[in-house]
Amino acid sequence: MEGLLVYMRSFVAVVTLSAAVLLSGPAAAQQVSSPSAFGAARQASVPPAVQNAENNAEDLAHRFGFGVRAGIGLDPEIIDFGAHATFGPIFNRGVSFRPGIEFGVGEVTTMFGVNLDLLYTLSEGTGDRWTPYLGIGPNFGLSHRGFQAEGSDADNVDTDTDTDTDTEEPSRFDFSDTDFNGGLNFIVGMHSRRGTFFEMNATAYGVSNIRLLVGFTF
Repeated sequence: MEGLLVYMRSFVAVVTLSAAVLLSGPAAAQQVSSPSAFGAARQASVPPAVQNAENNAEDLAHRFGFGVRAGIGLDPEIIDFGAHATFGPIFNRGVSFRPGIEFGVGEVTTMFGVNLDLLYTLSEGTGDRWTPYLGIGPNFGLSHRGFQAEGSDADNVDTDTDTDTDTEEPSRFDFSDTDFNGGLNFIVGMHSRRGTFFEMNATAYGVSNIRLLVGFTF
């Protein structure tokens, strides 16, 4: 019902403006037909409650986003990729919350992590300018190391029959024998207003690792 009233008021406003054009001549017609005049008339016909709802919806849309990232880990050596969401600003104009997941694959280590990071933008960039930011947050990870010590092949020999026993090599993505670790992320990076970012992400106390990442937030 409220939407019908809005459309009816808009229709009445357009009819009123058209009548004013006919009575005032070509100069008034040119002025009223401009997009700014029509927009002002429409804005005046919309109730304040509806205007506030539209503004709140736009602000809410700007507060949320999602993105992807990829990079390399230095210790242990892994290829890292993942996805994240962004919520902000919260508490302060420069503070945002970025939860995400990541998956790392290396010659020895396979890992899966959940990150709950808080980011603080040091200054507000304009245009294509790059803006530095810092971050910190907990990390919850599962790690699996597939390293096999030298000489372990000797343990697979059956001394009684002098034949090799059949053993299955564990799958790289088998997390049945894993370690759960909680850590803390320390983040330093730069991002552009277009959404691209570069960062160094170091995790302490858990699966200690230093990662160099590049990503994009939509």
